[in-house]
Amino acid sequence: MGTRKAWAEIVEWLGANAPVTARTIRAPAPEAFIRSFEEAAPNGWPKDLSTLYRLFDGAEPSTAGYILPSYRPLPLKEAEETRQMLLDVWARVGEEANALDKQEKRSPLHVNLRAAFEAYGGALAPTPHKPYDPAHAEAEEAGTRVSMFIPSFLPVADDGSGDFLFVDLRKGQQYGCVSEYFKEEADWRPAMWPSLDALLADTLLSLRTGQPALSFMPTVREGRLHWGIPPGR
Repeated sequence: MGTRKAWAEIVEWLGANAPVTARTIRAPAPEAFIRSFEEAAPNGWPKDLSTLYRLFDGAEPSTAGYILPSYRPLPLKEAEETRQMLLDVWARVGEEANALDKQEKRSPLHVNLRAAFEAYGGALAPTPHKPYDPAHAEAEEAGTRVSMFIPSFLPVADDGSGDFLFVDLRKGQQYGCVSEYFKEEADWRPAMWPSLDALLADTLLSLRTGQPALSFMPTVREGRLHWGIPPGR
């Protein structure tokens, strides 16, 4: 369908059915701001990500409901602040995890087990990666789970409780895919949409038909769009 058409039809639907939610949509992000982010990303930005921020700069935080299935589109400045916050958190957590891992590898039990493996296996025991190794994670293909947050993940929507949708900007066939980050499980499952275009198309279909998207069903109350768990789940 394409980014512009899908977004235009979502906005049209919101205006007709959930005008209070529609009013949270922000004006397009400044062109210079978008270009600075495109140029800073080692692999650039996929076209749909650039186009989306040229159409609107996320949505204002409010009680008016979320435009995406259970998620609020993030303004670009907030997206970058969130990305940096998560990188800082993971740097601290990762440093502690690596220190503990190093300590365990020096323990007599670990040393003896490794020696036994090499003695009876006839080969050197493989050296596992450190628990926190963002450089190795960055080198993986887009869509690969890494169980951490890395610089090539750009948050584009949040649910207000610490969980996010992010675009994976690493190289590979799934470059630009959209995944879900949970504060307790990181990038906890494979890519959910191959692109932002696919996310928009899924959202539009759900709005028009009432069928669930990301396991959430849309309803409108007093001009506000709400996403809830379907009955029986």
